[in-house]
Amino acid sequence: MTLHTKLARHTPRRAFTLMEMLIVVAIIVILAGVGTFYILPQFGKAKEDTARIKAYNVAKALTAFYKDHDGNWPGSIEALTVKDEYGGPYIGAEGLTDPWGKTYQIDISGQNHNGAEPDVFTTSPDGKVLGNWGR
Repeated sequence: MTLHTKLARHTPRRAFTLMEMLIVVAIIVILAGVGTFYILPQFGKAKEDTARIKAYNVAKALTAFYKDHDGNWPGSIEALTVKDEYGGPYIGAEGLTDPWGKTYQIDISGQNHNGAEPDVFTTSPDGKVLGNWGR
């Protein structure tokens, strides 16, 4: 009988218990929940940053158009995507839309730049105005 108990004590376990598995699953769920809480807001910020960068690119395309057309601004923002006798296209059609699918707006007077360059802007779904000024 002593031989049998000695063998039983030295045999290795071959599986996890139910309690061990439940603890591991609970830890994974907690970590996923905490991670999601911190990561999800970053997606909105990334779209806002993308909108600002694209507005900056549209402003640079406007400036190139202005220089090529002897100091004349385009009649519409879509004119930047057309090739004409002076040059172009200055930007692709996908560059004119913000991350939410709306077309950028332009203000040639450049109020946010003291008239030095045009303002290019859009509005995020939560109402924040994003443009090619102030980073």
